[in-house]
Formats: sequence, C-alpha cells, structure tokens
Amino acid sequence: MKKILLTIIIYSFLGLLGSKVLGQQFLWTTNKKGLYPNSEIKVISKDDVQKKLLDYFELYDYYYDLTGFTKNGFYREIENSSWFNQNDNKDWGKFKNSISEINELTITSIKNNTLEGSEITILVINKDNFEVITFSNKIYKGFISTSNGIISDYKNRFIKFYKSLVE
Repeated sequence: MKKILLTIIIYSFLGLLGSKVLGQQFLWTTNKKGLYPNSEIKVISKDDVQKKLLDYFELYDYYYDLTGFTKNGFYREIENSSWFNQNDNKDWGKFKNSISEINELTITSIKNNTLEGSEITILVINKDNFEVITFSNKIYKGFISTSNGIISDYKNRFIKFYKSLVE
C-alpha cells in the first residue's frame, strides 16, 4: 500500500511541474526559497506548521504515515515502481534535483483534489531524509484514524509523531 500512496504523491508532484494539471496546488512551505526555483508558494514559519497539521487532523478522517525514507531510498522506491516505468517521467529529473538540493528542514503542504474529495500531503524534507504524511477522507490500507481530533489521545500521539520527524 505504501508504494501505491507514494506513486499517487509523485504523480501529483510531476503534474504540478507540468502545465496540464488541474486540482493540485501547493498550499505553503517553510523554505523561503520555495520548493522549486521561482515558486510563489506561501512561506510560513516552522512554528506555525503544527497548528496547520492539527487543523488537517481535525478536518480529515485518516492520515497515512509514509515516513522512513532516505532521499535516495525514496528515489529508488519510485523509480522501481511499475507506475514509473509505464508513464512519461520527463519532469522526474527536475523534481529529484529540487529535492536533492534541500539541505535544511523544509516542510511543504500540497492539496490534491480527487473524485472522492481532497487530500493534503505534507512533505518533511531535510538533508538526508524524505518523509510524507497524507491526510484524506478516503480509506486505504494502512490508515490511521484521526477521529477528527475529537479524541485528545489520538491528537497527542500525532503531535509526538510529528515532532519526532522535525526535532
């Protein structure tokens, strides 16, 4: 399941780099340079990220933990996927270079509109690692319930999980 979700995420990124994509948008980043050169993405402070994530936690039914990748491990996972080998990946190099150049903690949020609603993808990138968290109302294998933030224990666990990625 992790491969399927990662493939969806990369497809969205490659689409964002192209000119024919509808329904995806960068919401914000913590990197003052943007995720891509000359991007006009909204920049927020790292201190504001947790509040944004908790807003998503309360809005969506599920989140997906797609963390635990080195940058090179992430690239290999995508490049070895059947999706990658069956599609035109002309923008892959540009995406890969943009990610490879990130050396400081950068957190970026992307909204993907799907037929079932929207999903929010959070990238946590640093010098060596590439972590992904996706919030969705669509259930996939491997989901973690948010209980829409009603159960404080779930929320507290999520905060600890997030902090483990950025500290």
